[in-house]
Amino acid sequence: MKEKITLKCRWACLFLPSLFLYSAVLAQGTGKIGGKITDKPTGNPLIGVTVLVDGSASGAITDVQGGYVISGISAGSHTVTVKYIGYATKSISDVMVKDGAVTTLDVVMDEPSSESLKEVVITSSYRQESVTSLLVNQKNSMSVSSGISADQISRSPDKNIGQVLKRVSGASIQDNKFVVVRGLNDRYNNATLNNVLLPSSEPDRKAFSFDIIPSGLIDNVVINKTALPDKPGDFAGGLIQIHTKDFPEQQFFSFTLGTSYNTISTFKDVLSGKRTARNFVGFDDGSHRLPDGVPADQKAFNGLSGAAQDRMNRSFENTWQINPRKGLPAGNFQFTMGKTFYGKTNSNRKLGFILSVTDNYSETNQLAERSDYNIDTKSFNYHLLDTTGTFQSSFGALANIAYSNGRSTISFKNLYNRVYNDQTIIRHRATDPQPPFHYVTYANFHNLTERSLYSGTLEGLHAVGGNDIRINWSLNYSGLERLEPDSRIVNYTNDHAIVDQPVNGGSSRSFSNVNDNIYNGQVAVSFPFKIDALSQELKIGGLTQYRDRKANYRPLSYHRSSSFPFDQLTLPPYLLFAPENLGSEGLYLRDDSSPENKYEANSFLKSGFAMLQNELGKKLKLIWGFRFESYHQELAPVSEKTGIRTTDTTYNSLLPSVNLIYALNKKTNLRASYSNTVARPELREIASYSFYDFLNSASVFGNPRLRQTRITNIDLRYEWYPRAGETVNAALFYKKFKDPISESWASQDNNDRTYINLNDAVSYGAEVELRKDLAFVLGDWGKNSFLSLNGSYIYSRIKNPNSSNQRNVNGDTRPLPGQSPYLVNIGLQIGDPGNTFSATILYNRTGERINTVGDDSSNKLDIFEAPRNQLDVQLRKKVFHQNGEVKLGFSNLLNANYLLYQNKNDKKSYQRGDYTYYKYRLGTDISLSLNYTIK
Repeated sequence: MKEKITLKCRWACLFLPSLFLYSAVLAQGTGKIGGKITDKPTGNPLIGVTVLVDGSASGAITDVQGGYVISGISAGSHTVTVKYIGYATKSISDVMVKDGAVTTLDVVMDEPSSESLKEVVITSSYRQESVTSLLVNQKNSMSVSSGISADQISRSPDKNIGQVLKRVSGASIQDNKFVVVRGLNDRYNNATLNNVLLPSSEPDRKAFSFDIIPSGLIDNVVINKTALPDKPGDFAGGLIQIHTKDFPEQQFFSFTLGTSYNTISTFKDVLSGKRTARNFVGFDDGSHRLPDGVPADQKAFNGLSGAAQDRMNRSFENTWQINPRKGLPAGNFQFTMGKTFYGKTNSNRKLGFILSVTDNYSETNQLAERSDYNIDTKSFNYHLLDTTGTFQSSFGALANIAYSNGRSTISFKNLYNRVYNDQTIIRHRATDPQPPFHYVTYANFHNLTERSLYSGTLEGLHAVGGNDIRINWSLNYSGLERLEPDSRIVNYTNDHAIVDQPVNGGSSRSFSNVNDNIYNGQVAVSFPFKIDALSQELKIGGLTQYRDRKANYRPLSYHRSSSFPFDQLTLPPYLLFAPENLGSEGLYLRDDSSPENKYEANSFLKSGFAMLQNELGKKLKLIWGFRFESYHQELAPVSEKTGIRTTDTTYNSLLPSVNLIYALNKKTNLRASYSNTVARPELREIASYSFYDFLNSASVFGNPRLRQTRITNIDLRYEWYPRAGETVNAALFYKKFKDPISESWASQDNNDRTYINLNDAVSYGAEVELRKDLAFVLGDWGKNSFLSLNGSYIYSRIKNPNSSNQRNVNGDTRPLPGQSPYLVNIGLQIGDPGNTFSATILYNRTGERINTVGDDSSNKLDIFEAPRNQLDVQLRKKVFHQNGEVKLGFSNLLNANYLLYQNKNDKKSYQRGDYTYYKYRLGTDISLSLNYTIK
């Protein structure tokens, strides 16, 4: 009760000052007009453009980002005039201004075709200019890219970026959090947050877990599928760029409350460990930490005896209790507020802030089957039934503040997220060679994972000189922590707990932590100029990133003293490991650490680039240049007494890229792209260090001899933008991989895995994307209604690394690991003319892909992930005079199996009778939320 009161006080301390601050700044004002002015040929923002409201004294000058805001405009219809030296003046009519609201007017400026036309005034309407600006922005993207905006995110039931990304053309999600772009898994993708590289969030793979970032904190997400010299070169599938919100268009105060019901978990029996109020906001209560006073040194730990050994063993909390309970409905909460203050005499002087807090929690139950099949004996080595209860919560906070004086903008962006994942598993094991299975052994597994991410970025954008030279710089610190405190395993056979064995085979507790500190600095300078009245731009810059990691894994196993009765081992875990049974005369812990269980690593990336954007004619644009990256990677065990290999490697990579854009007409582009990129091994993958993966009953080993992968990329894309918000795209792409990295089996006798470089591989395919409004069918209703479709077909092949005396149980070639042969996304959105109601239907399917590479030397078959059909529906309704919004969502309506399998024949797709390696269902989620916004 005390914890709950404390928690409520914390929430009150958070919100009451925010409410007071908001009430102090909130004031009803007249309407505003705001937007961005850009150059038509290049899409670059124009600085110093004059924007006037006809018939009034109101006006503004665009800032360094091309933005402007005009305040104090009376409600009604107005005409806006836009003037800039060297460009034709524009007069835009029918600009409707509402009291207390911001009317967005983005304008594209075009240079006159001759000197005699410089004084001509181009007339346009608000609707025409809105359509024109959107089309030009879409066409002017420098690379092949796809994206999704905050508005599109709000129309889906997605709660985090991991769920959002599967809506983007060519993208899908693995394990509900890892992104796959163009069928290439997380290894070949990279991510930035506010233009800063994100580190791997996983201890054992090169991947970022996108479920850590709540979707409500995001302004937009863009996936670059082709390389540019000014972007990091460590990717082959896609560079995922996540941007949080900056200056708010108008002051607001918003909160969201929601809940959801899962068909297989909510109000059903769910396995659970100890639960406290702190867990609901992503924090542990401290009961899983290594107790104070436990010797840090292995020799001292194992050297304890008598009373000292008794005290140490009994100092560990008894957290073995499994509490079956009824699953709670999931909950989510978000609070956001923002305000921009403008100068009294100069609207270009502005100070804006956005504050946001979000919290989510869920409780699920899962029944899974696992098997290991022996293809020589045509029998099962074992069959497992896992019952898993999972409690997960996430807490996120965003605090962004920015200042602009017109020629310069300085921003400080902060993002903190924390994910708490507590799993309780009861596993039953059978060793029958064929069904029916008789489960003679079982195990209990308790695992808590705590992940936290902080990213703080100080960023500046400045316009210098009369030619509008732009300088963009940023400094960033990111901290990433992953804790697995007190992972507990107890194995039973013949109803007796197994002791006197190593961590993975008996009864144990283990503690692990991985801490990353990342320091980034980058600068870029853009020099616009003209050649024969055609726009050009030179951009040069550099980036440096230093990252250090400290990783520690400490396994402790239980042993039995000779005086402890053998029959006592039949007790359930919470009684067996009760304090009275622990110590020198009972069950006691031994430290099984080895020197390679602790390592320190660092990487140092230094890069520079030069990029030219050349307008070669009114229809032809070339973006080309070079990027040089020097990447140093060093890893060593903390103890110098171990024989474990130290890795010290430097990769120097020259990465050219060329993007050619030809405008067939005002609404159509043809793009061609060539680039070289790389994919580097993650620090954990080069560590001679193993950890036990209970879910897969395997130890995972690093490989210090891993080499980076080099990739050649070629793209061709046709783009047609018929109307604002509509698009038809078709693309072809080709990729060649040198030394691709993959996870593979490491042992003939068990499921242990490691990482290897495979033979060279190729991947090529096609993408199509369609987005069409439905006005031609639904009339006025069709203006806010869209049909969207994107699909990809990918073919990839890699030669298996087999010697001549091995039989090729997996064939001579296989698909590139993680590569799906196809992806399909279909969406249908129906909205009323007033945008007060919408219904959205979303469908997703991803083709089969290799999850783990087989090993012909030990007759281990490839493990494939089977395709899944996913169908989501959301209904959205504006309420409370359109200040509120109610959402009703249905996620995973088809509730298809998540299935890993091994082929029984040479067909790669799943066939009835194939060997099931792992199978479970997630259930269907039914969610309801209410958002209310005060402006």
